Amino acid sequence: MGCKREWMVREIFQMAVLLLLMGGCQPVAESAREPVVPYDLRFDMKMLMSHVIEPAAEVPWDSAGEIVTVDGTQDLAPTDEEGWHHVEAAGATLVETGNLLLMPGRDRGTDDWRQFSGLLSARGHQVMSAAQAKDKDALFQAGADLYSVCVACHQVYVPELQTRPGDRSPGESSGQ
Repeated sequence: MGCKREWMVREIFQMAVLLLLMGGCQPVAESAREPVVPYDLRFDMKMLMSHVIEPAAEVPWDSAGEIVTVDGTQDLAPTDEEGWHHVEAAGATLVETGNLLLMPGRDRGTDDWRQFSGLLSARGHQVMSAAQAKDKDALFQAGADLYSVCVACHQVYVPELQTRPGDRSPGESSGQ
């Protein structure tokens, strides 16, 4: 009888160890694996646009093309490494702002919102590539393509926005 009892105790002990080991192999709950990231979303969409996206977009727009006056033609393209780097950095900001628009709390949850956000990032890459190549014609095209994405998005999400900030409608007084 003692041998049988010893065998049963050993079996129970082995089963307990096995159960403990198996319990350690269970998948971790989803919430335990991925902690909630406390995003700081105090910038509303208007603030994000006016303080981050628009200033970044203005860089390629202001750095491409020419101004022709009676005094001559002024090429707006960067003329040195620092200027091209500034354009490239603005492109990188545009890439990342496309991602910012997809963050929880900012994503509008529609296919067109996601498409516009992706296109903003793609146009940012286009600006970066033009700047890296120091290609003023490619930069002009990138700026035009960026403008088209901005206008298309604004037509859907802010149709009341007719002009860029600082622009005045025809006949509108500057208030000064």
